Amino acid sequence: MSKDYMYGYSGFEDETLAAGIGMDRGADLKESFALGPPGEDRGVPPRKRYTGLDEFQNASDRYYNAIVDLADKLLEIFALAMNLDKDWFKNKTDKHASALRALNYPALTEVPKPGTLRASEHTDYGTVTILLQENAPGGLQVLNKGGTWQDVQTPPGAFVVNIGDLFQRWTNDLWKSTMHRVVLPPEDLAAQARRQSIAFFQNINADAIVECIPTCLKEGESPKYPPISAGEHLLMKHTASTKSMREAQV
Repeated sequence: MSKDYMYGYSGFEDETLAAGIGMDRGADLKESFALGPPGEDRGVPPRKRYTGLDEFQNASDRYYNAIVDLADKLLEIFALAMNLDKDWFKNKTDKHASALRALNYPALTEVPKPGTLRASEHTDYGTVTILLQENAPGGLQVLNKGGTWQDVQTPPGAFVVNIGDLFQRWTNDLWKSTMHRVVLPPEDLAAQARRQSIAFFQNINADAIVECIPTCLKEGESPKYPPISAGEHLLMKHTASTKSMREAQV
């Protein structure tokens, strides 16, 4: 992962997700591998291919394509819920830069630094996140409206779906971006509590301008956010949270 290619491998403790929302935390205890979009007309470099990994790449490609279809279907449902034509989002996602991220949270053989988490508190950057997770110790938590962290357990084969920051901007805060984190396992289980998950982050067209959707603006209300391009927003968030990208700018 770099400022020129926001996909590929991100090493252990390379990210501090809380930095994306201006919070000071220790580096996150995870590593990841991200698959970017195919093609060369999306405002980001085309997907890289890796020698000797054909089986992995073919399986990743199939999963990526299936989850893209699911995300598109969710946006159709969201559009109808906001009194829009069901295809309202289609021309904003036809050159999407979505990322499929395989996440590994290793078993912990040393006591972590105080305040460190597997993934520090954050909101996701894009429109929709679709997560496939295992219910291993030291898992996902979401912050509810009352300010309490709640564990997220999923039935086998089910997905967790989050709204991201850009969708919150689009709806003028009517739909909320989900604050969440991945906590440490209990100390007595830490050495055996490896956790893995696969997250799909829908990132709309890099040149799409996100501004308040008219049907989400209540009478007498003004837009809370200025217009922003999706690509600019994404790069800003990744740079804030990823050490290797910040160092590349020095």
